[in-house]
Amino acid sequence: MAASTSLGGVKTRPHRGTLSAAFALLPILIVILLMLPEPVALAASSVLEIEPPSEADAHHPSATPSEKLLSRDKADDRDDSAGAANKTAQAAKDEQSKDADDSDDSDDIDATSNHAAASGGNAKSHDDADDDDDDDDDDQVASKNSSVPGTAAAADSSAVGNDKSSTSVQRDDADDDSDDDDDDDEVAHAPVVKDGPGLETRVDRETDSDGNDTITTSTVASTFVGDYLVGLRKDVVAAHDPLGSERAEASLISIHKDLSETFALSGAFGSYRTLNYNDFVGSFQAQWHAGDWSISAGITRDLLAKSAQSIRSNIRQTDFGLIASYDLTKHLSSDFEFHHRIYSDGNSSNDLAFSPVYEFALEKSQFDVGYSFNYRSFAMKAEHGYYDPRRLISNGLIATWKFDHDGYYGNVEASEGRADIKGASGGLGAANSAMCTSMVATLGLRPRKDMVVEGYWGGEWSAGWSSNALGLKIRYSF
Repeated sequence: MAASTSLGGVKTRPHRGTLSAAFALLPILIVILLMLPEPVALAASSVLEIEPPSEADAHHPSATPSEKLLSRDKADDRDDSAGAANKTAQAAKDEQSKDADDSDDSDDIDATSNHAAASGGNAKSHDDADDDDDDDDDDQVASKNSSVPGTAAAADSSAVGNDKSSTSVQRDDADDDSDDDDDDDEVAHAPVVKDGPGLETRVDRETDSDGNDTITTSTVASTFVGDYLVGLRKDVVAAHDPLGSERAEASLISIHKDLSETFALSGAFGSYRTLNYNDFVGSFQAQWHAGDWSISAGITRDLLAKSAQSIRSNIRQTDFGLIASYDLTKHLSSDFEFHHRIYSDGNSSNDLAFSPVYEFALEKSQFDVGYSFNYRSFAMKAEHGYYDPRRLISNGLIATWKFDHDGYYGNVEASEGRADIKGASGGLGAANSAMCTSMVATLGLRPRKDMVVEGYWGGEWSAGWSSNALGLKIRYSF
């Protein structure tokens, strides 16, 4: 027993010595760990900072796939460096090494899932960008069909930057602006409704300071016969002046044919009759549209039913006309018009007009500012109830405001200018040079999708002469 006890004492004393030495060295080890350099401490803590990014970070627009992949590679490098630093401690304990390997594998899985989420977020952003491009294409097509193309190109040209994130944001803003501008251009520039199959009735009345009072009623019915648009028109004019009343009626058949997308022909023929006369009337017109150009040329023969005096004198006119329109820029257009008329009383005239117009696209409306030049000359003074100055030159400014909404539309036009007049015989116009002012206001309603009710009022004032006009139109489309 003594031997065994001494033997146990021999084994116990070395064990206690080892524990005492360990407790003595423990404070020294703690001090050494506290005195380690800061980079080593940061490297150790960086292993704990590798966490999956939030969902918002994964879909951030500035995070490109290459940046996400680079971040993952750096995280893997930090994991490897951290594993090398702790390699000795992990080798001492197999179980701890196994747990550490499992932790590294889970970190790699998390990093891989984060990269996939980032790639998915970026793929979504690319799909959204493609959708925006499709919308821009639709807006460009609408702008082309529209009278005023949009300013998408100008908006896109301003979206330039070196940083990818700022560039994408600028492009998004530019697309939004261009979409807003295109929406405004679509409302402001409402497509002109072409005459198609339908039934239309209108009444117009015009009076002036010389005592002329003229009422015109018109009825038009049109329909398609094959590829031809065929119409029937009936006009009735009742005119009154200080000398009495006159009446005239005209009936016409019209035919219109689109030979191609850019070229069309129109023709009409019929007859008129008054209390004392009757004769034939007709017209032929060619229309061409290509690019920014629109040209129309034709010849028309009709009764000059401007007043009771012109109807009483049985004045017919043959009009050779040329009309051209060209869009100089996206907002600047110009109209040119020339007419040479031959009258049945031996008179003739030349009429030249030129008007450039600049268009401002406003919210849900459009504002136009233009300049108007007009030259007119007659071969002689006829005094047969139509305005026949030997020479007239006018210059003026024109302002027009247009709007078009779902259930109604309209415009207001005002002009002011000076007319230099020589040799006018009076009647239906100013006799002397003077400032001239005119205004026209139109309001249309759409009570139904296939029905339009439109009314207008117009007036013209100059020194010694004035006129007023009223009109109402009802159209039903088939």
